[in-house]
Amino acid sequence: MRKLFFDFFSHRALFYGLFNQAGKNIVEMAELLSAVVNTASAQEREPLYRQINTLEETGDDITHKVYLGLDKVFFTPLNRKDIHILVSAIDDVADNIHEAAGRMNLYDIEIFIPAIAEMAGHIQLSCMEIQKLLNALDKIRDTEAMLASCRLIRDHEHQTDLIYYQALAELFAGEKDAITLIKHRDILYSLEASANKCKNVTDAIEIIILTRV
Repeated sequence: MRKLFFDFFSHRALFYGLFNQAGKNIVEMAELLSAVVNTASAQEREPLYRQINTLEETGDDITHKVYLGLDKVFFTPLNRKDIHILVSAIDDVADNIHEAAGRMNLYDIEIFIPAIAEMAGHIQLSCMEIQKLLNALDKIRDTEAMLASCRLIRDHEHQTDLIYYQALAELFAGEKDAITLIKHRDILYSLEASANKCKNVTDAIEIIILTRV
């Protein structure tokens, strides 16, 4: 009875439902980003860019709903500060994926260097792990599996860093056209930032897991 009382007044379904929506949203954005960098035709990329824009707005809406919930709900299923940090970190992932895609579109890149596709792949895998973690937050049972997902996301971030710095070195050593160099450098930077934001989500989730054990 006590659990039912707490579940009702803490609005568990509201917050955990929004977390799950946010996780699904960034996975879809990351999948579209990977599709963009693996699509040769600029014409075929256009609808992908539009879908990413739409999903970024969806992410903003989800974040806004969480903030409204924090304002209106007296009891919350998790610490208020932890909820705020977590949803802000997820929103940052969406924003940075959107920024990376926006630069690709703005710069009208025809052929992406291999590093860009590799980094996008790591971001996609990180977002899939984040979704799994968010889906498991409601009933934290297998903490070891969740912490293993956290470590895996950190490994993806580390691999992305390695690819980023190697790609930068190759660009500055071999690219003769300054404009092309700047375009690819900016896109690489946005992708590296996206991977870092994925790690920030992991940090927020890990705190929740450890305080619930």
